[in-house]
Amino acid sequence: MNVSTDQAHNTASDILAQFETQLGDTATPFSVMVRFQLHDGLQDAVVSAFAVACAETVKEDGVIAFDLNQEAADPTRFVVYERWRSLTDFEAHVKTPYVTLLRNQLDRLINGVPEFHLLRPAKY
Repeated sequence: MNVSTDQAHNTASDILAQFETQLGDTATPFSVMVRFQLHDGLQDAVVSAFAVACAETVKEDGVIAFDLNQEAADPTRFVVYERWRSLTDFEAHVKTPYVTLLRNQLDRLINGVPEFHLLRPAKY
């Protein structure tokens, strides 16, 4: 599932609504990958911003993984991998002050539009 969204025009509520539509169940575990590119020279600013958010996020109920990754071939491209116990837990997360601050910082740093890839656990 791929959701392209412009953070400057979509609130956290808009993103949550899209996720709920796609998942269909707010109690289902899921993962999300967010891919974005920066203007060159802003990598340290993004790493610093995520360090603050990550330190708080890992304390939250419902978080299984929250990782910032930098592409090896292009240091201006990043991927955030998040895994959550439920959409309800994720909703509480995106409404925290530190995630609101992070989103505001990213709005100024990202070059283009971030891509959200919503994933469900495979049933086997």
